[in-house]
Amino acid sequence: MKLTDIDRVNHLVSVLNDVETIISVSEKTEPGGYQLFIEAPGDSSLKMSSEGASTSHSRGIDVTAGFLERLKQLALQELQAKRQVVLAELASLGVETERR
Repeated sequence: MKLTDIDRVNHLVSVLNDVETIISVSEKTEPGGYQLFIEAPGDSSLKMSSEGASTSHSRGIDVTAGFLERLKQLALQELQAKRQVVLAELASLGVETERR
C-alpha cells in the first residue's frame, strides 16, 4: 500500500463506520419513523409520512404502513449497497475487510 493511500483508507473506514451505524439505526426504526420528502422550489415540497404535513409550510400526505415498510426496505437496500461499495474500495487498496 502506498503512503498516499493511508488517508484514503482512513476516510473509507470512517465512511464505513458511519454507514454501519446508520444501517443499525435504520433496522431498528419502525416503518412509521420513515418518510419520503420531495424537495421542490418554494412551498412546493411534499412530505409522505404516517402523519402527513408537519408544518404549515410543508404539504404532506399520509401514507399506508405498507408504503412505509417498502420505503424502509428500499432505504436499507441502498445503505447495504453503499456499504458494499466502500468494502470493495477498501479491498482494492489491500485492506482485508472480512470480520472474524
